[in-house]
Amino acid sequence: MTRFKFFCILICLSSFAQAHNFAPSLLELREQPGGVVELLWRTPLQSLKQPMPVLPADCRSLGGVEQGIRGSATEYRYSVVCGVLTHSAGVSIAGLSESKTAALLRWYGIGGGQQQVLLRSDDDYFIPRSNVGWSQGLLQFGGLGFNHILVGSDHLLFVLGLLMLASGFRPLLLLVTSFTLGHSISLALVSLGIIPYAPTLAESLIALSVLLMACYLAERRQRQRSLVSMNILVAGFGLLHGLGFAGVLSELLDGGVGLVPALLGFNLGIELGQLLFIIGVLGVMWVLRRCLRPQWIDGLRWAAIYAMGSVSVFWLVGRGVAVADAALNIGIY
Repeated sequence: MTRFKFFCILICLSSFAQAHNFAPSLLELREQPGGVVELLWRTPLQSLKQPMPVLPADCRSLGGVEQGIRGSATEYRYSVVCGVLTHSAGVSIAGLSESKTAALLRWYGIGGGQQQVLLRSDDDYFIPRSNVGWSQGLLQFGGLGFNHILVGSDHLLFVLGLLMLASGFRPLLLLVTSFTLGHSISLALVSLGIIPYAPTLAESLIALSVLLMACYLAERRQRQRSLVSMNILVAGFGLLHGLGFAGVLSELLDGGVGLVPALLGFNLGIELGQLLFIIGVLGVMWVLRRCLRPQWIDGLRWAAIYAMGSVSVFWLVGRGVAVADAALNIGIY
């Protein structure tokens, strides 16, 4: 009964938990004759503080602003006349630090040139010059993947479950490798257009995978599986998580950066962030084992399992409602 009460308390606290807050804003600039630039600005509704583009001082608006809602983002369309946008002045994005997001900027020049850059709080300024090179695109999307995995609470909770599941270094290495292989495959398949992407359904399945991991950890002593079957199962869950990664990358595959550097950089960034998280958790676990009594370590393990289960239930309910709403109002997931 005590564990059940603890689980219920965590369910109530789960309303403060969020996952996938790192949704990039998008700014498209299309150069037209006469110094006219058409703008499309799309930014997530759930941002703590919505970022906004800042144009050179000599830019003036042409006509009104078309505003609407697209999915979970606010979208603005308008045109400006700028005399120096392509010469000595550029565009910046204000509020990226406060909103804890990045912004993808796409520039379409009047002569057919394209450029795509990823702006962050420490590098939020852009001047149209030349197309983004292969190596620069690789680094930009690597940074996006790195940031995405470190703020993706659902992905990190599943990796935490893998750490608690493994009984030694070799089993841990095999489990993490299986998970990495799974989400790398599905990320590539969706990005290449080989399999379709259903965002609301994918997010629900990811939350379900975290819940199933928590349930298995809670009943692990009663149900032992072979290492081979466990790795196959973890790889299957990795396929689901890769669909979630593909949801972010699919918004970025346009402009001057090609598919190959974007896909490779994004995946490498995810793996680097995942590795950093694993090293950090292993370090904390090493310190705790030497500072706390064994019964306290066991209590912390159970607290982590119940926290994982309660938060995943909260996500599963919320995302399940989104799936049902998409099915009823759109007819597809």
